[in-house]
Amino acid sequence: MKFALIGKTLEHSYSKFIHENLLVKNYQLIEVDSIEEVLNMGLSGYNITHPFKSDIIDYLDDYDHIVKETKSVNTVIKKNNRLCGYNTDYYGFESLINYHHIDLKNKKVIIIGNGSTSRTIEYYLNKNNAKSIIKLVRNIKADNEDYIKNQNQYMDTDIVINTTPVGMYPNNKDKSLVNFRHFPNCQYAIDLVYNPHRTNFLIDAERHGIKTINGLYMLLMQAKKSEEIWFDMTIKKDIIHEVYKKIIHQYVNIVLIGLPLSGKSYYGKMLSEDIGKEWIDTDLKIEDYAKISIAQIFKLSGEKKFREIEQYVIESIYDKQGIVISCGGGVILNHKNTNLLKQNGIMVYINKSINIINHDNFTSRPLIDSMEDLIKLKEKRMETYSNVADIEYMIDEEHPFSLEKFKESIHEYFSY
Repeated sequence: MKFALIGKTLEHSYSKFIHENLLVKNYQLIEVDSIEEVLNMGLSGYNITHPFKSDIIDYLDDYDHIVKETKSVNTVIKKNNRLCGYNTDYYGFESLINYHHIDLKNKKVIIIGNGSTSRTIEYYLNKNNAKSIIKLVRNIKADNEDYIKNQNQYMDTDIVINTTPVGMYPNNKDKSLVNFRHFPNCQYAIDLVYNPHRTNFLIDAERHGIKTINGLYMLLMQAKKSEEIWFDMTIKKDIIHEVYKKIIHQYVNIVLIGLPLSGKSYYGKMLSEDIGKEWIDTDLKIEDYAKISIAQIFKLSGEKKFREIEQYVIESIYDKQGIVISCGGGVILNHKNTNLLKQNGIMVYINKSINIINHDNFTSRPLIDSMEDLIKLKEKRMETYSNVADIEYMIDEEHPFSLEKFKESIHEYFSY
């Protein structure tokens, strides 16, 4: 039996990893220019993604009631020489909403985009008593749509859902289609994109104190439903949660930030060796690029030049996945750096008590000559560290560093 994902561009996809950790042992990613190409490939079943979710309908012998309502198919099975289509995106989105305990009743919702996936989301929202649904789009096709430039007219919105591929790998630097300052009452920002871990859409929402959710759980649950259709069996949710953990380990970076001399390099290297991830130290990368020490860069060219090189280094590594990154103390001074690092990584603030920092190393630090300098630096930066961080890990006399507790704090973050 042969199974695959069909789409035009699939380099972003986690589907092969997911299905091969479920029941399918050789799941393929097949890029095509038209849906007709897949009809004679001898596949037992397949998933369909952008831009063919509607195109396949003309070639189906039968389809479920959700496809009839949404005109969108993402799962096909060949049975008794007949092609049957299903919309398991609906089940995936329903599972995501339930997993996060989101009450849609009487909520005012904005959907970004009007493609096939947006129709699925709209259908689910209507079935679950959303008060109003407005689609913000580039090209208006229906009465409940408005141009995205008019987003500031919907300030009472409760939930914003992105159904477009904007910001999806490899186009990580795509700007968010909305600015969340227009939505002061917004409670949830949901992006159906799952790669990168956080798009600029979600990063902007976080900055405004809004709870953010990416599309990974929806992807996992629609994959579960697809395989249940293909193999006519039930897959336990416990298995899905195990695959979720594997994906996080495989694709999400751990980014260490904090004061100079707080041990980011030491702890990052220790963690990477323990969990089998590549380790990158941005200061070492800077020195490798400049061919001189950081102290010499400051002495010869000043801090401005150093920060330029630092940003260049961040831009060269931010889209890597599944690595540990130890950052220089001042990386958080440039919001562009933190935005990039947040996309594929969780930010862990190593908040180490100044009392236990090794004072003998001051001579190697261009901005620190004494304990007083370090105290002033902490007072100046600590709020920024805390605001940027997803996890704050404290180290002091009563709480020495523990690798096991450090890993536990990361696991807890992903356990909701």
